Amino acid sequence: MTQVPLADLCAVVTKGTTPTTLGKPFVSKGINFIKAESIQDNHSIDKNKFAYIDDETNNLLKRSIISAGDIVFTIAGSLGRFAFVDDSVLPANTNQAVAIIRADTSKVTPEYLYSFFLGNWHNDYYTKRIQQAVQANLSLGTIKSLPIPVLSDQAMFEYLGLITPLIAMTKSNEQEIVRLAQVRDALLPQLMSGKLDVSTIDV
Repeated sequence: MTQVPLADLCAVVTKGTTPTTLGKPFVSKGINFIKAESIQDNHSIDKNKFAYIDDETNNLLKRSIISAGDIVFTIAGSLGRFAFVDDSVLPANTNQAVAIIRADTSKVTPEYLYSFFLGNWHNDYYTKRIQQAVQANLSLGTIKSLPIPVLSDQAMFEYLGLITPLIAMTKSNEQEIVRLAQVRDALLPQLMSGKLDVSTIDV
């Protein structure tokens, strides 16, 4: 099976910048700013751990504006956490601890690339190439060099038919979990205060 570097299948592999290094502060609300701690071990993105930047700062950091279908991957500190971006977290930007991996859709789908991360295809390759400085990190060069299999057209068609619905279902489940958590957080204070009486409900 032919393998090519990840970069050959991508339109973009980049990382962000911390706004304060440009003299730009974080703000109380605005453009979502995804930090490494926003990306969870279960590959979800925790919106409660976002910072925020304004439109002007986002435009200054246009290199790292995130799009739907991007893979975000932590490359500093807590290494190797990753997630698949959908519209629910946009508009968004990120800092230098997070790599943005964007598929070249003329060659492969975003789901195809993401499936290799879900399958931990990258683990051994990246682990052997971690750089130790003030904190452990992975260079963009290392991220780009990950060998990715290239399938025949027929094999690709069959493979995508299997994985694409599974990834879509996973993202749908993540959104439902967030919705249920919001319902819980809204109802629990009312239950605790007695404003909501469930004593007559037959369970």
